[in-house]
Amino acid sequence: MDAIYLFVIAAVVACFGIALLLRSSMEQLAMHPENISHIQTRLFMFVAFIEALPIVLIVFGFMTLADSDADLIIPLVIVVVSVVINAIFNLLKRNELVANYPEVKSTINSLFLVGNALTAAIPVVAIVAMFVR
Repeated sequence: MDAIYLFVIAAVVACFGIALLLRSSMEQLAMHPENISHIQTRLFMFVAFIEALPIVLIVFGFMTLADSDADLIIPLVIVVVSVVINAIFNLLKRNELVANYPEVKSTINSLFLVGNALTAAIPVVAIVAMFVR
């Protein structure tokens, strides 16, 4: 398999996995705002578990990057579209929760911002890695 597609798989797995976890954590936070420390701890622990496979894929991708001859357009579009789709779904979930639970607006917004940064981290590494070759 070409190294570029290892980066794509890593980005998509990390992006969708963390985005699903973020939406679930925001829902739990809206329902039980008193458990914020437990919810955040759980979020960061599961992010570490979710990012384990993508990090291994990125390492293998860098190891075989010199042999890569794939075109960049399609892989780049896949990574960007997955980030944009998840950002939109995260934003929709945040807006829904803020409308229904206005008393936890600032807490949900904070978790949303941190979660989106975590969601975009591996895809940014993948995009940079695609242009390194």
